Amino acid sequence: MHDLLDLPDSNVFGVELSDTLTEEDHDVLDSTLRSHLAKHTTTRVLFVMEDVDAWAPADRWEELAFDIRHLRDLDKVAIVGDDLWETWLDKAELLFPMSTIQTYPAEEREAALRWLRGDMDVPGMGPGSVSDPEASAQSEE
Repeated sequence: MHDLLDLPDSNVFGVELSDTLTEEDHDVLDSTLRSHLAKHTTTRVLFVMEDVDAWAPADRWEELAFDIRHLRDLDKVAIVGDDLWETWLDKAELLFPMSTIQTYPAEEREAALRWLRGDMDVPGMGPGSVSDPEASAQSEE
């Protein structure tokens, strides 16, 4: 099951996952995250894992991959939960190879959000973003 989180930061995507993750969960997560990545120069993601016990069908989740041009757009991923099984963490590293990934126990959800909102080393929108040097250089010409 999935529940999209309403976060105040425009470039932070949040989702809570629980129980058995279905094909519908996969499709919603994939399309919503792709849409979010298309709207922002950089994106940060918060996954809140609550008693996730399985992926069904497993082969759909195994194939989850994002378009290569977006991988660099996702610079930070925070995973929050008390039962973060090794398989999920391995999948997160495969899905987001260019991202910095941090894990937090469930009671440290606010710490995860603070980390996500922290300084960014790349241009973007929202808290912690820096201006795009290419945009200012072009406007001066």
